[in-house]
Amino acid sequence: MKVLVVTHNYPRHPDDPAGAFVGRLARGVAASGHHVTVVAPHAPGLAEEQMDGPVRVRRFRYATDDREVIAYSGDMHARARRGAGLGGILSFLWRFRAAVKRVAAEERPDVIHAHWWVPGGWMAKATGVPYVVTCHGTDVRLIEFPPLRWLARRVLNAAAVVTTVSEFLRRDLERLLGREVQSAAVLRMPVDARDFESARSVPKAEPPRILFVGNLNPSKGVDVLIRAARALKDRGINARVRIVGDGPAREDLRTLARLEGVADLVEFAGALPLNNMPREYGAATVTVLPTRGQAEGLGLSLVESLLSGTAVVGSAAGGIPEVVVPGETGLIARDGDAADLAAQLARMLTDAAFRERTAATGRERVTRDFSLDGTLPILLDIYRVAAGRAAA
Repeated sequence: MKVLVVTHNYPRHPDDPAGAFVGRLARGVAASGHHVTVVAPHAPGLAEEQMDGPVRVRRFRYATDDREVIAYSGDMHARARRGAGLGGILSFLWRFRAAVKRVAAEERPDVIHAHWWVPGGWMAKATGVPYVVTCHGTDVRLIEFPPLRWLARRVLNAAAVVTTVSEFLRRDLERLLGREVQSAAVLRMPVDARDFESARSVPKAEPPRILFVGNLNPSKGVDVLIRAARALKDRGINARVRIVGDGPAREDLRTLARLEGVADLVEFAGALPLNNMPREYGAATVTVLPTRGQAEGLGLSLVESLLSGTAVVGSAAGGIPEVVVPGETGLIARDGDAADLAAQLARMLTDAAFRERTAATGRERVTRDFSLDGTLPILLDIYRVAAGRAAA
């Protein structure tokens, strides 16, 4: 088959975490003998065409280098809502649509795989080619806004197949859109366990380290983690927090750490390349993801931590409970409750036998559920279904 992947987030270099799971899928499909082309936004310093292993990547320009700041920012949807960036957003969307239509006309793909229903799915719909949409989480949250629900229905109703990265998101789509997406399939984003084998030989940091990995935006609950760090300090538990990632809430979080009196216990490491992550997970005693509400499609940082042999604590947000089964593969803290998060972290930090048992059970489970070998046959069947509907 000829497959066109449409995404606003695709790795800019081999160690780029941005859209790493999209790249992993694209390379897997191409390695299976299919022709794969990706349309993604340009970024400063990149070629407009490049090869990512067997995958051809075509990047569209939407501004001059100094103004190409919308994609890969971690807060694209927030920027879209800010009036000051309206002109830039409109230019981005117009050029994205034009690029997808142009490449589809040139390549004549059998199927388009759009990651996120907006903007990718919206762009795919304009081509007339059968398309698959994968919803990752942030795009589902946008459907909570009634003005966008109409557009989501049009995009998802016209898709040959709709997939989500978790069962939670599949149910949420049904709740928001009803019968239109009852046939949605769960397609978990794969992680290569081999990438994290080296993590298990990394010495644990002293004092014990609590690790967070993700975008720094309010929904991720990093403020709850900082308050939990204060609670752990008050309980006399000696631990440090390391925050890997960047985003619009960074300076507010730094300020909060100072106000809580834990600035010396909380380290902001910034965004790191992918090849640093096995060492990060390996050195941590526990990885935490305290996301609020329903804002977490799945929680891949917890999957990666378990593959590394490191214990996890999450909230009950979104798809996290599909990875973290309390008492079996980790612990769950109450949403937004810093005291309860501190209690769960304290248990992991002080009960070595429990920590090691849940980490081992979790590693076995995610190795089975999130392998590329398990995901690829499902995805290729989905592509065949989509292409077959067009032929019929």
